[in-house]
Parts: sequence; C-alpha cells; structure tokens
Amino acid sequence: MYKILFNRHIGLNPHSLMLPEPVQDIAEYGAIPTTGLTSGHQGCAGCGMVSGTNQVLRALKLTGKHVVASIGTGCNEVITTQNTSCWGDASVDHNNFPNTGATLSGNIAALKALEMAGLASADAFVNLGMAGDGGTYDIGLQALLAWIARGENGLYVCLNNQAYMNTGVQGSGATPFGTNTSTTPFGKIVHGNQRTPQYLPDLALAAGARYVATACPVHHRDLMIKVQKAAAIEGPCVIEIYSVCPEGWKSETDVFHEITQLALETRAWILYEAERDHKNNMVLFTLNYAPKKHRPVSEYLQMQERFSGMRELAEMVEKTQEIIEARWSFWNPVLAANQTHGEERVHDA
Repeated sequence: MYKILFNRHIGLNPHSLMLPEPVQDIAEYGAIPTTGLTSGHQGCAGCGMVSGTNQVLRALKLTGKHVVASIGTGCNEVITTQNTSCWGDASVDHNNFPNTGATLSGNIAALKALEMAGLASADAFVNLGMAGDGGTYDIGLQALLAWIARGENGLYVCLNNQAYMNTGVQGSGATPFGTNTSTTPFGKIVHGNQRTPQYLPDLALAAGARYVATACPVHHRDLMIKVQKAAAIEGPCVIEIYSVCPEGWKSETDVFHEITQLALETRAWILYEAERDHKNNMVLFTLNYAPKKHRPVSEYLQMQERFSGMRELAEMVEKTQEIIEARWSFWNPVLAANQTHGEERVHDA
C-alpha cells in the first residue's frame, strides 16, 4: 500500500514535510487574541468535547482565516447550534447525521463559486467539518471517505466520546471493548461490548487523507499545532480528539484531566500524527507522547462506571491490556530508534 517511515523525534512537532515552514507553537504567541466557544453553549460540566472545540476554533482563528464550519448532528451540534452566536466570528451550518463530509464539500464548492465570481478569495477561508464518533465511524463514514477520495482542502474533526451520547448512550464503532452501553449492556451471558474499536486514522489514511492525527484537550499545545498544520496542508486532513463524557462514561465531572492523563499513561489513547507523501508513496508517522511509565489499564477502568462490570472479570481486563499492547507495538521502531539513536526504519504496510 505505502511505505512507513517513523520520525525518531518524540513530542511536539510543529514541522511537516508538506509545509515549507513549521507552524507556530501556541506558547510562542504570547497573549492569545482569539476565542473559542463563547458564552451560551449548553455543554455539560466536565465535557471534553467543549474543550476540544474551543481549542480547534482558537487554533484555526490564529491562522487569520475565516472559519466555515459544518457541524454534524450530535452533542456538539445540540449544545451550540441552538445559540449559534456562541461560535463567535465563524460561519456555522448544522447538517444531518450522515452527511458532514458531503456538506463540507458543499461549502468548499460554494466558496469556489464565489471566488470564480470575484466575490471572495478561497485563501481567506478555512473549511471545517466536525462530528462525533457516531456521525463519523458509523452513520457518516461513507460521506467522510468520499470527501477524502475527492481530495478537497479542509479539516475534518471527530470529537470521539466513544458512543452515541446525544441519543441514549448507544454503542458506536469507537466504543471500547467491554463497555456497558444501552445497546451493549453488561449481563450474565454477554459482558458489554464484544467488539474492539475501529481506528479512524487508519481508515482515513487508507482512503487517501494527506494528514491524520489524534489529540486530546489536556495537551492543548499539541492539539493546536496539529490543527494549524491541518489548516495549512493541501488536501483532506482528519484529526480525532479524545473527548471525556461524564454522562455517558458515568464518571465524576471534576476528573476530566485525570481520566485523560490516565488514558495516555495506560496507552488507551495514543497521541500521534501521520502525513502522506503521495509522490514518494510514503507515510511519515510521529509519536507525540510516550509515557515514562506504562500504568496498567485497570487504573483507567477504575474511574469510569461504564467499565464497572468488566473490570471485575480478570480475563476481560487482560484482553483489554492485550488490545493496548498490540496497538502500542506499532511504535516499537521509533521507540527503539529514540533509545538507541539508531537508523530510522522503513517497512511496507
């Protein structure tokens, strides 16, 4: 399919092989003159989705371009489009559950038409599509992959809270193994969700995305660097953001930071990015965070009551740990290179 090259550097990465200059780290701006969501949204206390949206908006506004956002049906749409003024200086439309990618294409076509008529410059806008994991992994997957296949400039953000939180906490393609949801209940015979989650960055890369990344609001500098890169790179870019949901995860509202950090230290969530060089048929992968100590996944499960059933079954906890170890093993080459200062390794996907 394509050759994989691992970046030996681990950590914040403002550089891109597709950009002539590195983007600016948020720490280099000083006082930030931009805002994310303003007052008026109806997000729950402790919601990671609100923090993620804030940081995405702030990063995009730092580019100096006007944000044109297509917001898919879901929690983020419900809590913001009843009062669209909370988006501040941005153009926002609410679209149906399955068509965020298609509406994103429509906005791009409209801007091109305005440019042809001499009424606007496409360079003055940044095109944003935003949806949850239900509207991305499942209901909106066809539209997303078709948008990527069309090769259009823009950024698609998936705010992943790992279930359909707006409609009753039903399981989605991003729901972790063993999770208790309304469609994957934990019972005597079937113990919660029996499937392993899909991985959006893998799907997007296979479809031809130029840049994909994962992020979380707790590491806001990393998130905002990635958003600025995605806004500058030509072609379709996809970023997936870890979004704590106290309501659906049955967690306390004041442990947003602790849960997110545990997700990173147990490697249940991995911060990385990948950029695709079509000319050389290569993808450069960069690991953005490597915990100094790998904490057991049981610590992560303990803070969320959605895992209360499966964490009592040693075999399910062990399988969850095995899923994590298998996913993390992909990064062995870069970890080895970082520790031994050896040569970068290339292999076929």
